[in-house]
Amino acid sequence: MTRRHLLALLAPPMPEGAAPGRLRVPVLVGQGEPANVEATVDGKPAKVERLKGPQDDLLVLIVLDFSGDISYVEAARTGLEAAVKELPPHAWATVLRAQDGLRVLQDPTGSAEELVAAMNTYTGGGKAGLLDTVEDAAKLGDRLLMKTAARVAVLYCTDSSIYNYREDYTNPVINSSDSRDLSRRFPDQLVREKTQKLISSLLNRETPIWIVHIHYRVDTINEAYQRGLQQLAEATGGEAAICRGLAEIPGALANAFRRIRDHWSVFLELPPGKSRNIVVGLTAPDCDMTYRQRFSVKR
Repeated sequence: MTRRHLLALLAPPMPEGAAPGRLRVPVLVGQGEPANVEATVDGKPAKVERLKGPQDDLLVLIVLDFSGDISYVEAARTGLEAAVKELPPHAWATVLRAQDGLRVLQDPTGSAEELVAAMNTYTGGGKAGLLDTVEDAAKLGDRLLMKTAARVAVLYCTDSSIYNYREDYTNPVINSSDSRDLSRRFPDQLVREKTQKLISSLLNRETPIWIVHIHYRVDTINEAYQRGLQQLAEATGGEAAICRGLAEIPGALANAFRRIRDHWSVFLELPPGKSRNIVVGLTAPDCDMTYRQRFSVKR
């Protein structure tokens, strides 16, 4: 797949909601395998069409979002280089940047050397881009899911601060004449509203998202932002890690790549019906697993 093809997948409009009649549920397994998994949709039995697991093809969309301290960026580069070198032969990855819209830095490839070279040429800087691009990254992942038999996941590596976005999420309007204005008590209101809006939008998508935030910040609004990133990732079936120091970065990236490599996709057949929000249930004997439960689908 060339860069032109990848961008072409991103450009056309795509109907909201998962593909009619079928749903891919990302599953994270702690112990065992979901070989005999059974499923329900809104409490009613649903047919499991097939499973894809760690032995099957994988495509990882690595999205870089660096705009801060170079020491954190260098630690992330080191962790990313080690992680991509551990990708199995049946895994490919592509590198994108988040600043000023989603941009391709490296076409999908199985070459760790090409991936490392692309990541090293990215200098970062400017405004943070995660909140502005995560919906596009999920849409791109879904298009790839529809066009390939591979498992697909998005991994954001970011040092973003909520104060460094083009949109101001830090200054809710305060009524100066009203001492009881709730904006005075909840300065993180805009951040929480943005997070919930993104989560609602991502319920229409099937691609799981992982986030490794390499620079933990302790002020109230950034803590709300970082909690929001965790909620966002978990809502898609992925995970988020917030690194509290340079020493944690390589391990967090290694763990994220391991979880992405090892995640399963459970294909469900959905009964026909109107568009709606659904709740998925999965059970498998002798298998400790977590999975995404909520989707907005077109049936």
